[in-house]
Amino acid sequence: MKKLIITTSVAALAAGLAACGGGSSGGGGGSTIVTTPSGSTTAAQKFGSQFAADFSASANASPASVSSGDVPPPDPTATPTSVP
Repeated sequence: MKKLIITTSVAALAAGLAACGGGSSGGGGGSTIVTTPSGSTTAAQKFGSQFAADFSASANASPASVSSGDVPPPDPTATPTSVP
C-alpha cells in the first residue's frame, strides 16, 4: 500500500511539474517579455506640480498646512448608500 501511495504521489508531482512548462528549458509556453514605455514622465507631469513639491520635500520639512475644505467632515445623519 505504501508503494502505491508513493508511486501515485510521484506521478502526480511529475504531471504537475510537466504542466508548468519549465520556462526556458524548451518545454511549455514562451516567455513573457516586459517592455517599459519609452519617454519618462515626472511626478509633476503625472500628478501636478504641488504633488511633486510635496513628494520631494525632505523628511524634516514643516508639514503642509491643511485648510478647512481639504477633508469634509462626516455626516452621521446621512443615509447610507448601497453597494452594488
